[in-house]
Formats: sequence, C-alpha cells, structure tokens
Amino acid sequence: MFGGGGGNKFEMLKQMKKMRSQVKTMEKELAGLNFVGIAKNKLLSVTLDGKFQMKSIQIEDELIEKKDKKLLEKSIQEAYAKALQDAQAGAAKQMQAMGGFPGLGM
Repeated sequence: MFGGGGGNKFEMLKQMKKMRSQVKTMEKELAGLNFVGIAKNKLLSVTLDGKFQMKSIQIEDELIEKKDKKLLEKSIQEAYAKALQDAQAGAAKQMQAMGGFPGLGM
C-alpha cells in the first residue's frame, strides 16, 4: 500500500519544510527594509517596508499651506509609486541574494 515511492514523498516534504523556513526568514528580512519615495516637488515622502506595507507619510508644512488638494494627491501618488518601485526591486534583489526559490522559477 505504501511501497515504492515513500522515500520520494519524504524528500518532497523535507524540501517543502526548507522552503517554508526560507520564506519566513525572507519575510522577516524584507519587513526590516525601508524604501522611501519622494514626490517630484520634494514636499512629501512615503516609506514602505520590503513587504510593501506603508510605514509612514511625511508632508512638509509648505505643501499643507498651499491648500491644493490636487497637488497633495499627485504628490502622494508620485511618492508612493517611487517607494513601491524601489521596494519591488529591493525585494527581488533580496530574493536573489538568498538564492531564490529553486523549482519555482525564482
């Protein structure tokens, strides 16, 4: 009933456990990284961690004093897009540094 390929299944389970451990390690390392995106007007910045979670938004008083809603919205979009782009590149680099995930094409 359990003959033949039992060793292969055991090896597969070992590999899955190892990959799960690698994922947890990588998640911890990514959470510790910060990526800052700055709006073109340099009046707003957004900080994301390596898991793409927003950590902070910093708005200069000058931008608030302008009372320009569209400028504020545009600044948030620009800063967030830049931080996200950097975080994605940083996460990819971190995965490569850790050897990626063989068998998953990463």
